[in-house]
Amino acid sequence: MAGTVGVITNPRSGKDIRRLVANAAVTSDASRIADLRRLLVGAHEGGADRLLLACDHHGLVERAMSGLDLAIDLVDVQATGSGEDTARAAQVMKGQDATVVVVYGGDGTHRQVARGWRDAPIVAMASGTNNAYPQLLEATVAGAAAGLVASGSAPLSDVVAYQSLVIDIDVEGVPSDIALVDVAILRDDKGGNPSVWSLDGIEQIFTAVAEPWSIGLSSLAGMVAPTSRTDDRGVLLDLDPNALRRVRAPIAPGHYVTAGLHSVSVVDAEQSVAVRGPAVFVVDGERAGALHAGEWASMTIRRNGPRVIDIRRTFSLAVRHGHFYTEIPQES
Repeated sequence: MAGTVGVITNPRSGKDIRRLVANAAVTSDASRIADLRRLLVGAHEGGADRLLLACDHHGLVERAMSGLDLAIDLVDVQATGSGEDTARAAQVMKGQDATVVVVYGGDGTHRQVARGWRDAPIVAMASGTNNAYPQLLEATVAGAAAGLVASGSAPLSDVVAYQSLVIDIDVEGVPSDIALVDVAILRDDKGGNPSVWSLDGIEQIFTAVAEPWSIGLSSLAGMVAPTSRTDDRGVLLDLDPNALRRVRAPIAPGHYVTAGLHSVSVVDAEQSVAVRGPAVFVVDGERAGALHAGEWASMTIRRNGPRVIDIRRTFSLAVRHGHFYTEIPQES
């Protein structure tokens, strides 16, 4: 349906143990609700005729929409509080012809959206811990940009900044999972919290995003072999705590670590990196699956992920089309 903006948020984003370990601020539910309200108002002002809101386990969207006189439809995926809620919501929004989706969350939330709608057109709005994939945006602006795309004032075909790289993880030749930022290979895992904030046991880091200004495991690659988001390649780090080559980078907000580098390799798109079990996959900062002894897996970078909206280009086109400007004729 033309003019439809989807909104997906994760009430748990930005609240994992990495923020406590790194002494980073935690966003309250009240603040997130206020952000969502501004986002919805912005989308309406941008020209969205219809808003699709994915219900969340904490009821944030219901509280955010309270009292707003807007055309809002709820997408009820029977939320359980797991990442599957986000993947299902994205899949439903694709089926209901959302023109663009505002994703308000961290790296993991955006990854789950891609699991449900691989090439979703998105406004990537950060509210997570590391935020290596999305960007920090004022909610009003993010919503308005989505509304402008949905209304046609800034056509989608003209405002996609790039289509994201995705790391496909196949186990024994069968698709298993994906990553938008990085996959780390963890050996001799002792378990514990799903989020990873140290290099203990990490043998390899394979990144689709390698930017030196990032936070997270990918920042280690960004410090030695940076790539832009439009480069059709990734970076593979083989770690060795005894190596003479070392790199230091923040893998959580305010939390720097030093990694020993056995080797650094650039991996082109469509090339595969093989992994043998036993191992645990750490996907975009969180444990996400195990590879048993004797099993093998491959990790392959492909450019077929979410299409990320360029906010500046969107507003430039809208201004050129006179979306926000009117001139009332003078009476004679």
